[in-house]
Amino acid sequence: MIIEDISKKYIIEITSRLTIDTIGRQLVLKTLLGSTELNNTAPEFVIASKLIPSEIERIAKSCDIRIITVPYRSKITSKSVPSDVRRIEKISSPKAWRIVMILLIGNATSVRQISLKADVSYGWAHATVKSLIAKGIVAENKYFQLHDIPKLLNGIAWERPFEKLFYDERVLPESDAISAARMITRMCDSQDIECGFTSFTAGGIYTQYGFRHDSVYVYITEKHLDQFLDSFEATEKQGITVRVYKPDRDVFSDTRMIEDIRLVSPAQTLLDLAGMGYSGRDLTVQLVEKYARL
Repeated sequence: MIIEDISKKYIIEITSRLTIDTIGRQLVLKTLLGSTELNNTAPEFVIASKLIPSEIERIAKSCDIRIITVPYRSKITSKSVPSDVRRIEKISSPKAWRIVMILLIGNATSVRQISLKADVSYGWAHATVKSLIAKGIVAENKYFQLHDIPKLLNGIAWERPFEKLFYDERVLPESDAISAARMITRMCDSQDIECGFTSFTAGGIYTQYGFRHDSVYVYITEKHLDQFLDSFEATEKQGITVRVYKPDRDVFSDTRMIEDIRLVSPAQTLLDLAGMGYSGRDLTVQLVEKYARL
């Protein structure tokens, strides 16, 4: 907290217990601000705390830091809560995304239910939901619900651009993208290569909307990427473009076979489509609308 009037500025940290770390932070601020303050009035550094060990109080005073005792019954937010929120760095992380998908379905009324349905700890679910509320993505009324889906999609496009996972591409001499995807699925299954079609390919099949007929998009497990690409003629120019991606998480354990094509899960497909930004926005919105029924 900073309190400032015409003649004085107070820089205050409020904490449940006075510690050496608290004093250290104030000293760092004091050093930094001492070199940047333009006026001649140095700010006064204050720590307001409920629990004040006498030895640490003496250290604070020797560092010219003022100590104020806060009434013991005062409600001071625990350090663990904001630190939990801070550690939810990305909405697109695997555990956070599972929670987002539970909220998208809209059948969870409490953090405990979200925790159980997403198979994450209560603490992680609580921190993730609080982080999403702080970002304006989730609203809390009688239950938690996604409040701003466009903001969610924009956040994913910024956090996890799908094309950063692009590895290489080849051309398959086929005239039909569905046939090409079926052929690749059969080839991978016969050679024990894990694969999963995603992005426009999976999104088009799941939604029956906006299918790409000139390209297919497929994850191949990292250890088989080069083996898979070597199956194609590098000089082939006419046909269906096979865009190959290297997964950044487990995308294969919950694949689905639809129309003899192995697709990544609807949740993974939605994450990847959102990561394409505006180029995939129409299909992404269609998948959001149909997700609960898939």
